[in-house]
Amino acid sequence: MLHILNERVELDVFFQRIAREDALIFLGSSVLCLHSNGQAAEQLKQYCQNFQCYVLEPDLLARGLKRNEIIVGIKPVDYSGFVTLTTEHEVIKTWN
Repeated sequence: MLHILNERVELDVFFQRIAREDALIFLGSSVLCLHSNGQAAEQLKQYCQNFQCYVLEPDLLARGLKRNEIIVGIKPVDYSGFVTLTTEHEVIKTWN
């Protein structure tokens, strides 16, 4: 399953509801929580070690963040990469 995070979510609740083989992509305002010095950084580092985590790079750049400023292990993808992720997963859930 691919989980699309558009906004910030309660991380503890979110990560309890997804399976280890799931992938997630941060886009929209949710990319702000990925800053390596942010409040949620340590928590996200632990979670993202166990999941396939991606970020839509145009949304990252639109919010003034660069690849080297986000949590290590989160893979930036462009729009084409986002489309590829959607075709690789039969089920897609959007979290708003």
